Amino acid sequence: MTDPAALRRAIAAEWEESPYYAAAEGWLDTFWSEGSPFLRLFRQLDLSRVVELACGRGRHAAQILDQAGEITLVDVLESNIAACRARFAGRERMVFIVNAGDDLPGIEDASRSALFCYDAMVHFELTDVWSYLRETARILRPGGRALLHVSNFMEHPGGDHHDNPHWRNFGGLPVIRHLAARAGLSTLAAEVLDWPGAPGLDGLLLLER
Repeated sequence: MTDPAALRRAIAAEWEESPYYAAAEGWLDTFWSEGSPFLRLFRQLDLSRVVELACGRGRHAAQILDQAGEITLVDVLESNIAACRARFAGRERMVFIVNAGDDLPGIEDASRSALFCYDAMVHFELTDVWSYLRETARILRPGGRALLHVSNFMEHPGGDHHDNPHWRNFGGLPVIRHLAARAGLSTLAAEVLDWPGAPGLDGLLLLER
C-alpha cells in the first residue's frame, strides 16, 4: 500500500522554490477579474477572520488586504511562509502557519469565518482533501463558509497525477461533495470549470458549516 504521507511529501516537494510562483503573479485575472466564477463566489465569504490554505507566496492574500480583518496563511512549505512573512511585513492581523499537508494546526475550533484554497487542492491526494474537509468543518464557526478549487478529473484512479492534464490528481465534484457532507459541510454551490485545453477539468465548491 502506498504511504499517504510519502505521497503528500512528494507533491509538496515539487513546488519547493518553483518558478511557478513568480509566473502565477501574472495569472490573477482568472481568479479576481469581474465575471470570474471565483470572484462571484468569493464575495459570498465573510472575511472577518479568513484562512487561505496552500497560500504559496501570498499572491491571493495580497488581493484582499483591504477587505479582510484577520488573515491566516497556511502552507506546507516553510519557504513559502517565509516569503509571505517578508511580503506582508508590518501588516497587522496576519497569522502564518506551516502545516503537515493535511491539517490546520494552531487554529482554534469554530474560530474562523471563512477558508479558501485556489490553484492548489487540484493537485492534492483525495485522502488529504478528506482530511482538510474535516479540518475545515472543525475551524469554521457556524455559518462559516469555504471556497475550494478542486480537481474534477475522475480518470486513472490510483494512477500518477503527473500523467493527468495539468497534473490534476484524481478527484471529482460528486465525490468531494459527498466527503464534504460527511465532514458536516453543506454545499451552497458546485460549478464545473474548464481549464486551458481541458474542458471540465476543475470544480469550484462553496461550502457552509
